[in-house]
Parts: sequence; C-alpha cells; structure tokens
Amino acid sequence: MAHLARTSSSSLGSYLAEHGREPREEYDWSGYCMLHVLSYLEERDVDLEQSEFDAESAAINKVHDLTVLITPAHKRFLDQLDPAGHREAELAAHFEEMGLDFEESGTAGLDGLRLLRDSISELRDDQVLLLRIG
Repeated sequence: MAHLARTSSSSLGSYLAEHGREPREEYDWSGYCMLHVLSYLEERDVDLEQSEFDAESAAINKVHDLTVLITPAHKRFLDQLDPAGHREAELAAHFEEMGLDFEESGTAGLDGLRLLRDSISELRDDQVLLLRIG
C-alpha cells in the first residue's frame, strides 16, 4: 500500500476501490471533527495513530491528507472508545479548546467515537481500517 501511495494518488485510489469497503455508518461531520476526536483520545492515552504500519502510514501521508492506518491490535482500546464512557460536554470542551466551537460538537465527538469503536470491532485479523482526514 505504501508503494502505491508513493507512485500516484490514483494507484492508491484504484487499490482501495478494488480491495476496500466503505464503513457501515456514515460520519456526517467534518473531518476536523474526527481529527479532534483523535486528539481527545490521545490525551487519554488512546493512540490510534501508531501501529505496526507506521512506515506505510508515513509514506501515504507524504502524498495524501492525514491518513491513519488502524489495525486489529487497536481492539485493545475498544472499552475506551465506548461513547457511554465519555460525556458530551467534555468532548464539546475539547473541540472548543481546539478552535472548533459549534453547538453540536459534543454529538459529533460521540458519533466519531461510535464509528471508530464499531469499525475497529469489526476488523478481521487480515484487515486494516484506513481513516483519511482531509
């Protein structure tokens, strides 16, 4: 995948079109919201941006917007991704601190947590979740 990213944007896109699939749920918020969900999680020692594919991720990120490769190893964070363990007001405060202040920001954060938890929980051992923000 990293080789494809270095050769051309269309090569990676073609590969993903052939081998990838869209998530079951749509995320109807801005990519910036997901970016802030990732930073919110990182502040709580849930780092979804690091994996055994760091080199591939770095190669993809040289060509594309922020792309995170999430693997089945990240299932260890499923409990911490459960939206029930987070308060909407806490997410909204984080979004505001990051400069993204809007009325439904807490809901956007909870939706992001739900999408991440559900998508990661469905990963098979031979799958990777490609999260592209941009």
